[in-house]
Formats: sequence, structure tokens, C-alpha cells
Amino acid sequence: MKYLLALSLLLSLAACAGLSPQAPGSPYPPPPASGQVPGGAPVPGGPAGGPVSPGQPVPVPEVKPPLLPSYPRNIEASGAAAPVLSLVRSARDARKAGKPEAAASSLERALRIEPRNPWVWQALAGLHLQLGQAEQAESEAQKANSLARRNPWIEVENWRVIAAARSLRGNAAGAAQAEARHEDLQRLLIQPPLAP
Repeated sequence: MKYLLALSLLLSLAACAGLSPQAPGSPYPPPPASGQVPGGAPVPGGPAGGPVSPGQPVPVPEVKPPLLPSYPRNIEASGAAAPVLSLVRSARDARKAGKPEAAASSLERALRIEPRNPWVWQALAGLHLQLGQAEQAESEAQKANSLARRNPWIEVENWRVIAAARSLRGNAAGAAQAEARHEDLQRLLIQPPLAP
């Protein structure tokens, strides 16, 4: 036991041997010259990787935000079945032509083929919002979000629909909450996606 105590004392003294004591109340030693580390070695990052000269700012590495995984941006890129794509396109055309009943019929047929397709639920939510059926639109947008597997390209539009539907129903606080989520997702989507 005495041997271990003596050994640890010797190691502590050896570690402190390289430090010079400083008188109480004396100022800290001056910082090393710009472009030098305490041992005198040059700091990399100057011209052509050489030392930084006095007065020259030390370069700070750029920190980039994390990139998004690669998500499909629309139903065409999602791998949906060909009949579903055809029905969604028919619904879009019918909606543009002012035929909401035909659009709803096409989307309901698409849901019978792929009942878990969030893009179809989203299209139906947008159609019901256009028709002023706010409660149904919000419910369908929430369903699309639950099936989206965190795909922000789907969720951003769903939160816009939810905000508008809540506003139509007079739920100002809920609409503001949904709009804030929509804006957060929009900011996120400014980043480029990761390569697959």
C-alpha cells in the first residue's frame, strides 16, 4: 500500500514538473502569437495551407445543416400503381374543368386500389377543402399525414390544408398552429435532398 502511494505521488510530481509556478495575483501569460500554438508550431489554414500571419483571421470551417433523406416529391415518383396514377390524373383534370363530383369519384376509386396511399388522401383533402367541406378535408389531410412516413413533401401540403380547414371552421388557434408547422416544413424543404 505504501509502495502504491509513493508511486502515485511520484507520477503526480512528474506530471507537474513541466509547469512553471505563477505568483499569486500575477496576470495570465500572454496568448501565443497569431498563427502559432503554444509549442510554437504554425496553425494551418493560411495561404496554401501555411501558417496564419499576424492580423489575418483564422478560417472557420463551414457548418452545413443536415441534409434530408431522398423522399418522393409527388405521386408520380412514389411508385404508385399505374391505375392509381391514371385515376389521380383524371381527378386533376376533372377538378380543373370544374367537375368536383367526377374528381371525387376518381379519387375514391384510386383509394379502393391503394387505400394506404397518402398522395390520394391528400388529393381528396384538397378537393373537399375546395368544396368548403372543412371537417372532411382536415380529417383526410390528417390521414395522409399518418400514412406519409414522415415525407415532408406530403406533410407540407397537408398542414396547409389543415390550417385552411381550421380557419374555415373558426378555429384560429388551431389554424395558427397548423400554419406554423407548414412554415417549418417549407423551411426544411429549402435544403437539397440526399442522393438515394
